[in-house]
This record gives sequence, C-alpha cells and structure tokens, in this order.
Amino acid sequence: MKPISKIKITGLAFGVVAFLATNLMAVPQSKQYPEYPQSNPAPAIEATATAPAKAYTEAPPAAAPTRPAATKTTTTTTTTKTTVTESKPATVVTTTTESKPAYVAPVSTGAIGNRFDSNLYTIEKTLLSAPGEVGSAYQYRVRVTALADITEVRVTEHLPEGATYVGSTPDVAKSGNDLNWGYASMRKGEQQDTVITVRPNMEGEFLTATKVCVDPVARLGFRAGSPRLAVEKIGPREAELDNRIDYTVRVSNVGTATAKDVVVVDNLPSGLRGNEAQPTYAIGTIAAGETKTVNIPVTAASQGQWVNKATVTASNAASVSAESPVNVVLSRIGVTKTGPERQTITRNATYTIAVTNEGSSTLNNITVTDDLPKGSKLVSASDAPVTQNNNQVVWNVASLAPAQSVTRNVTITAAEPMTTTNKVTARTGKGLTATAAATTIWDGPPGVLTEIIDNVDPIRVGDPVTYTIRITNQGAYREVNSQIRVIFSDEITPVTCSDKTATITGKVVTLPDMLLKPRGVITFKIEAKGAQEGVATTRLEFNSSFLPKPINKDETTYVY
Repeated sequence: MKPISKIKITGLAFGVVAFLATNLMAVPQSKQYPEYPQSNPAPAIEATATAPAKAYTEAPPAAAPTRPAATKTTTTTTTTKTTVTESKPATVVTTTTESKPAYVAPVSTGAIGNRFDSNLYTIEKTLLSAPGEVGSAYQYRVRVTALADITEVRVTEHLPEGATYVGSTPDVAKSGNDLNWGYASMRKGEQQDTVITVRPNMEGEFLTATKVCVDPVARLGFRAGSPRLAVEKIGPREAELDNRIDYTVRVSNVGTATAKDVVVVDNLPSGLRGNEAQPTYAIGTIAAGETKTVNIPVTAASQGQWVNKATVTASNAASVSAESPVNVVLSRIGVTKTGPERQTITRNATYTIAVTNEGSSTLNNITVTDDLPKGSKLVSASDAPVTQNNNQVVWNVASLAPAQSVTRNVTITAAEPMTTTNKVTARTGKGLTATAAATTIWDGPPGVLTEIIDNVDPIRVGDPVTYTIRITNQGAYREVNSQIRVIFSDEITPVTCSDKTATITGKVVTLPDMLLKPRGVITFKIEAKGAQEGVATTRLEFNSSFLPKPINKDETTYVY
C-alpha cells in the first residue's frame, strides 16, 4: 500500500493563498554523504513540479559508510498535485505520496526548486547559488508573475531552523524565521523578483517555504476628459493698400474630450474690410487632438497699423483668441525725366532722371533702366551705372525711404535731324514700376536769308514805289517758323500788300506766322507812295523760334 497524506491549503478571505517549498542541502567541507537512511520523512508541497528529497532529522555518521556491493541504493520521489480555490471556503486536497528507498545528492546551481500555477498568478523559486558547504552563502530567487490584474499581493518566506538570513534584493521585513514583503497591485503579465541569501550553520537538507496571498481584481475602465481650445492666426505683417489679405485661423483641441459647437469670429478693425463686419464661421465639433483650419479673405481698406483678432468659442470649452497685426502701406514709386525739347544735331542733350518713393513704406532693390533712342549715341552717364552702352543705361538703388529721391543724369547726341523719345523705367524688388519719357527734336543748323528792295529810288512826294520782300530758308534739314513785319518811316506810306493774309495798320504791315520748308522761299510785295520829303527807312523784321532775337533788314528811299 502506498502511504497517503492529506495537506490542507486554506483560502483566505478575498484572496488566494499558496504554499511553495525549496530545498537546500549543506554538508561539511571536504565531505560528501552519497547516501543516508531516511529519517522522519515529511512530504513537500509543490505544484506541477517534482519536489526534492526530504530533510534529514538526524546527523550523518562521523565517516561516510561503506556501501556493500550487494546493497541496492534507492531514492525517494514525491509527486504532489495541488488544487487552489480563490476567495472560497477552505478546500481539502488529497496528496498521494509514493515512497522509495532514498538517495541524497547535492542541489545544483540554477535548478528550479518549485513552481506553483494558478489562474491568477504563478510562483517560481529558482536556486541561484548552492556551494554545498556549511557556512557558505546560498542564494535563491522567488518570482511572482501576475496572470491577471491582482492587488494586495503578500509574500511570506519561511526559513528553516539552521539557516541564517543574510540579506535580500530588494530588502524585505524579517520577523523570526519569516521574511515578509508584498506589492500593492500587479497588472497582468507583470513580474516581481526577490533574491534571498541564507547561510546554513549545520549539516542537513533545508526546506524553505513560500506563502503568497492575493486579492483578485475586476476592472472596468472609463474615461472622463475636458476639451481645451487653442487658436493660431496667421497673416502677413505688411500689406498694400486696396490689396487682398488672406488670413488663416487654425483651431486645435489640445484637451482630452470633444469640443462642441465651435465657432470662429473674426473681429475686423476699421482699416480692414471683409464680406461682413465680423465674419463668422461655424466649424462644429473638434475631436481631442484634432485641428481645423478656416481661411478668411479681407481687403486692406486704410493705411496704418491694424490688429485683426479672431475669437473661438465652444459650448463646452473656454473661449480663446489670437491676434495678427498688419501694417497697411501704400508702396508707390515715381520717376520723372527732363531734357531739351529741341537740340541741334551734333550737340549734346543732357537728361535728368529723378526717382522718388511716393508711398509710405521703404522701397528696396530698385533698378533704373534708361532705354536710349535708336540713332542716338551715349556721351556720358552719372553715378557709376552697372550697364552703359548706346542702347541702355542701368543703375541700381539699394533702398528709398518714404519721400526720398535720387537723381541720375545721362547725356546723348544725334548726328542726323530726328525726333527722339528717351524712356526710363524704375522697378522695385517687389515689382512696382513707374516710367517716364522725354522727347527731343534734333534740328539741322538753320540758315535764313532776308531781303527787302525798292524798285525806284528816289521818288517824288506822292509818287508810287514798290518794295519786294523775300525770305529764304537756306537750311537743308528743318523747316522754320517765321514771324514777319515791315515797318515804314514817316516819309513812305504803305498802300497794299500782295499777300492777302497780311494786315496794314498805319505804317506797319504784318504777316501771320507761317512755316518755311528747307530751301523754301517766301516772297511778297508792298505797294507804297511818297508821303513827305526826306530819307525814308523801311525795316524788314524777321523772327523765328530758333532765334534768340529778331533779325532786322533796312531799305532806304530818298523822297523829294
């Protein structure tokens, strides 16, 4: 018959308790006892593991006994099956013990002493260091692994008599032969290790017992959060008057719950104009961690510094605001060009270019380009232009503050009569442009011949006399305008003129302005008579726009 023992494992209130044992063996130095008769055997408790041999209760003989050749050595093996119940009345577990002749051998380092498995946790005891000698340090590990969420994990390690506690990692509380520690809670899959060091102070086999009590946990998770809004408003720092400005408003929920009934209101200042005074955008809900974007177009209506403020509200979150300042400016560049309206060929014509910042913001990277007319020739250009040839002169201006001006000069000439238009363009780095032009008529040198002659000299008082006037444009390049007057002295009185457009007022005959083509001739006659005795002087007065003053030609006639 096999001996049968009953081992009772008690279930604690709201928890599970398990007992686990690990065997240590110690013998004197330089001695080995390969076999001993078993004395007072006691069963070891374990779960799904094989327990080591029982502890000796009697000291071994002074010398190792000689084993007879015919003697058969046997070992004792204990197989234990354990059933654990949680938070229920105590359960009686029947353990069947099968005994055989015993053989005792030293325990090897790294061997697993015992392991207990339940549906809530496992306990595993592993011998880490076993020198096998009295007075040496033995070290083993107790590992608790949670198979579910558990709380109030309490571990008690019972050390046998003859084994002195040396230390543990981490530290534990010692009470007599018991070591106590615990964990407030363990999550499923979590492991906790405790390494214990003891020192046997006598020979024998030592049994350490581990008791673990836990409370199972049923968890129900739920979350409560709060929405929290954040807003960012993005827009240009500077904008041109009457231009469109595009603002971007980014609304984020940086909280932990959904924001509801979210509305964006753009509070436009007086200098900005939108579709409505306060553009409003309803964007609904924003989940936690989500960002929504609103684009707001407006127009820069007035110059000056303006602050555009966007406010975001929600039915379940505090309102937030963001501002974007903008400087509305008028960027305008102006350019003028002045030069002679007429110039004689082969002479020089100098033009002055003035570039002015007519706006309210600084202009940068300005390029001034003067396109020279075809047929002209560059003589000189001021202020070290970056480009200069007979086609173009280019200057660079780094910047112009509001109302600031710079001037540049260019001198050209022409070899043939022509009309030229000299055009200049000023362009900023942002693409603002302004243009100006100056037109010059290039004339050939004029040459005018004036003649007046009487047909009879002398004459009697009352006798007729005829004066022939001839104006000749001797120039080959240009026509000239003419202003002609014939003035008589008291001795002669004009009567008629062959040019019917002429007017006679007293002693003066005047012809209207007329153009005289190159090589052209104007000829007309004035009929007069002697008025009184004396030497009469008749003066031809010719004037033209190219002359600084009139040219006079006199004809004398003696009257008797």
